Amino acid sequence: MVEGIPEKGQLRTDDRAPVTRIPPSAKGEPLLRWFWVPEWDLPPGSVHGAFTLPFPACQLVVERDAVHIYGPVTRAWRRDLAGRGWAVGALLTPGAAHALLGEVMPWQDRTTPAKGAEHLHAEVTSVMDGTDQGRHPRAARLLEDWLVDEAGATVAADPEAVPARRLIDLADGDPTLLRVDDLARRLSMSERSVQRLARTHVGMSPGALIRRRRLQEAAARVREDPGADVASIAADLGYSDHAHLTREFRRVLGFTPTGYRAEREVDPPVS
Repeated sequence: MVEGIPEKGQLRTDDRAPVTRIPPSAKGEPLLRWFWVPEWDLPPGSVHGAFTLPFPACQLVVERDAVHIYGPVTRAWRRDLAGRGWAVGALLTPGAAHALLGEVMPWQDRTTPAKGAEHLHAEVTSVMDGTDQGRHPRAARLLEDWLVDEAGATVAADPEAVPARRLIDLADGDPTLLRVDDLARRLSMSERSVQRLARTHVGMSPGALIRRRRLQEAAARVREDPGADVASIAADLGYSDHAHLTREFRRVLGFTPTGYRAEREVDPPVS
């Protein structure tokens, strides 16, 4: 784990398809929280079912076929990986998402091609199709340079970019914040202002941001401690009871905590 970059969004890990996480440089910090670079080379007939509960943010992703902006998602994300492949992604700050998309809420669970990214795609593909050990950070810096050119000035001029970043940092990182009014007080804003800021720059409601953090943490505890009592996890994270956590698991991940634990136990062995 890279210091300061959480991995709790990755619900199923497999050493055959590792994910490299890379922090931004100083110039990229206003625009992205970190880079993530999965790369895999699986034997014929082998499949890795990638399964994540993404952080509540937009993602700028270079893949072999194109460059896309992925809006914030409301459910766990699944994709089967086979053969050889890679992706280079950036978890965008709210300011960068707003600069690239305008109001972000309409892009929830949607994807759009990144405009003017043809040269970026060619450069990153050339790097990632190489074999040198430094290809991941080199590809990340190419993505960062493009993002700075495309959105840096807009984000710097946006008076709401900094409070929107503060909003996401608090909602995602402070386990003591369990209610929207708590979040509004910490931001010294009205609840209505917090709701509007989340809609325009993040694309999810403040309540959804808090719920995402709690569910990621709950899934991490279930995953990392097979013997942990689910009722105790629910109480620790502020759920009203065991049933509340189970309903949230089923709604977002597609199965219960017990089902998640059982599903992980039958994952294919690493080869």
